[in-house]
Amino acid sequence: MEIFFSKRNKVYEIVERYLDKMLEAAELFKKTMEKYFETGLSREFIEMIETTHLSESMADDIRREIELEMYEKSLIPESRGDILGLLEVTDEVMNKAQSVLYQIETENLEIPQELKDDFIKLIHNNISAFEVAVDGFRILFHNLKAVREKVQEVDKRESSSDRMERDLIRKIFAANYDIGKKILLKDLVIEIGNISDTSEEVTDRLNIVAAKRMV
Repeated sequence: MEIFFSKRNKVYEIVERYLDKMLEAAELFKKTMEKYFETGLSREFIEMIETTHLSESMADDIRREIELEMYEKSLIPESRGDILGLLEVTDEVMNKAQSVLYQIETENLEIPQELKDDFIKLIHNNISAFEVAVDGFRILFHNLKAVREKVQEVDKRESSSDRMERDLIRKIFAANYDIGKKILLKDLVIEIGNISDTSEEVTDRLNIVAAKRMV
């Protein structure tokens, strides 16, 4: 395996910092949503949205540091493209999470009490999928064969999310809400589900990169 994928490489060290920051942002997202379910559209919730955004922005700064390091070292274009592609889709996961928060804020969305537990379970499942995808990204540098296990774990969580989304949307449209509220709630369910969908894109890329490295 080329030195680019070695733990001794500086890129590896920066990627580790990036992944740590992404996990921090994911945890902040989860706590922000928990605050929303606890206090609604409160000042604390709005402040936590900005805190989550700041954490994601810091991850973006680290990502640019990785890109600069790779180009300065004139790394093999194929390997560089593999990591850049992984960084791009990993970043997109947290963009989806941030979109959920902004969607709630801008639409002044209130989730009915009877749906809160279902939404919380959906959120936890989706963030769990992302956390497993991040584990897979880390493993890529030292245990290529184990990447497949993470791919399968994320696939299971994404499939579980699909089922939870369908069940929740059925419950929404069976309830006695006005049609406008039903559509907004359905859109929120789909946007939350996009977190695990995009996490699966991360592991799909990981699977391809790992397969190429083992050839």
